[in-house]
Amino acid sequence: MKKFRTLLAAALAMGALVPLSGARAADAPYYGPAQSSRLPACEAASVQAAVGGSLAREAHYSGTLHTVMGLENIRELANHTNGISPLERRYCTGLARLTDGSQHTVYYKLVEHAGFVGLSWNVEACFAPFDKWRVYGASCSTVRPR
Repeated sequence: MKKFRTLLAAALAMGALVPLSGARAADAPYYGPAQSSRLPACEAASVQAAVGGSLAREAHYSGTLHTVMGLENIRELANHTNGISPLERRYCTGLARLTDGSQHTVYYKLVEHAGFVGLSWNVEACFAPFDKWRVYGASCSTVRPR
């Protein structure tokens, strides 16, 4: 059993050192001063998928059975870099079309180094009409620029 644990630990350590073969330059870890934006655009397909997944999790907790069919009228509200925090933050908004045909405004924030073990970006999305416990503050204030 001890031999198995040692082999497993060695395999995990080697996996952490070897880059993923399918990784793109934009997904690679980044360190040091910012020369250009390190976050994808608000309209990027990967961002839209992440927003849809985030809103689906919220809908599960709020009891809403409708899911997001797509985002429209997407625009960037602000991009904060090298401010109080060294982490880049991009604030975006869009109009979410739901399966019941309704449309609601969604606000979302992209944050660098907020993904799995801090190696990539993450998204936090707020759907104001369905945030009944105000997890994201009044009127989604935590995912909107200040």
